[in-house]
Amino acid sequence: MIGKVFAGIVTAGVLAGVLATGAMAAPAATAAANPAKTQRPEAKDVFGGTVTAISATQLTVKNAKAGSKTFLRTDATVVVKGRNDKATWSEIEINSHVRVRFEERDGKLYAKRVHIGRAHVAGKVESVNGNVITIRTRDGKDVKLTVNGSTKYFEITGKHQRKAGSLTDIKAGMRLVAAGSYDSSHNFDAALVAYRNN
Repeated sequence: MIGKVFAGIVTAGVLAGVLATGAMAAPAATAAANPAKTQRPEAKDVFGGTVTAISATQLTVKNAKAGSKTFLRTDATVVVKGRNDKATWSEIEINSHVRVRFEERDGKLYAKRVHIGRAHVAGKVESVNGNVITIRTRDGKDVKLTVNGSTKYFEITGKHQRKAGSLTDIKAGMRLVAAGSYDSSHNFDAALVAYRNN
């Protein structure tokens, strides 16, 4: 169910449209900025998904349709975020969305360029207490979402349709997706909260 909610939210363009950064927004932004340039020939050497593991030397990315791939870091690996702002390998987080441009040599995949997007979490609302929304993810983990005055809320009303929402709309039992980043205590700072009110 959460997967369907997330798929619906992505289809509606909320995460890609509202967040000007992130792997999901990158292809559209690139296409818009360079209408004459096509990325079709490179598609087989680009892999996008969610970071499931990272170390100083390698990165594992999971894609819902294509499974997981592990990429090795080299001295030439470039890391960027947002609109191609320079970033570092240490800024890649578990649950971040990334798009990896890679090359295959001797049966191994080497990362040439990693584009960092926003991390996201999806789940069922357990409680709302002040500026903290506690959700339970599909794998049974409780995650505390911290919201603030700059957090944006969107209610998905239909395919490609959304309307502005607010924290007061969020109720226990509702399913939602949030985009943002984890802090040092592994709480989630939510920049965007998208939900269906049904």
